Amino acid sequence: MFYFDYIEGRKVLKSDLLSDLEHFFTTRELCLFSKEEDMSANRKLVEDYFGVRMATNQPVHGVDIAKVEADKYFYEKTDALLVEKGAAYMNFGDCTPLVFSFSKGAMIAHAGWRGTAQSMAKVAVKRICDEYDIKPQDIKVAIGPAICGKCYDVGQDVYEALLATVNGAGQGFAQRDNKYFVDLKQINQRQLLECGVEQIDVCPYCTACGEKLFYSYRYEKTGYRHSAVVKV
Repeated sequence: MFYFDYIEGRKVLKSDLLSDLEHFFTTRELCLFSKEEDMSANRKLVEDYFGVRMATNQPVHGVDIAKVEADKYFYEKTDALLVEKGAAYMNFGDCTPLVFSFSKGAMIAHAGWRGTAQSMAKVAVKRICDEYDIKPQDIKVAIGPAICGKCYDVGQDVYEALLATVNGAGQGFAQRDNKYFVDLKQINQRQLLECGVEQIDVCPYCTACGEKLFYSYRYEKTGYRHSAVVKV
């Protein structure tokens, strides 16, 4: 279950499934990245809180995974960061944040529709299992705040590309008024279940509707982002 906590008085979101991992998803109260404003003071606040410098990435809507190395803090053209020791954050507009926790570390993955269509969730699970010789059942995943299926209409081509990544239609897919709708959180959950992950927590919050706790690129055209953060 997801719940709210505070980092230096700023509201953040956490999952009790990942109670053994230091992690959180930022809200509007603690923005770490914006194209419109310098957020270095907020990043320093988090780094001071953790006591370590954070690594981050340049997403390209693919499925490449980089392992975070000592004294390297920026990773170009990658959509997942694997952390054995240290801290990392990744920024999101409406795309789906995936935070993986396992005995040897953690991973943050970026799964927009393109990444989801390339089965980022399954790619991440395979990388973790192959590299650390563990089973999917031993991985815990928190699926963070992202745009919901009621807000996210897509073209038929995107709908069909996503449909091809899971076994049949159903959860995560809908057609209304000659429009196609997808719920990336539910589709990623289905991908995880299909590759053997059993411990999954899905965030109930939408970035576009509801309480406006997070930023939405699609509906606000904003340069502000919310972030997924981990420390191992």
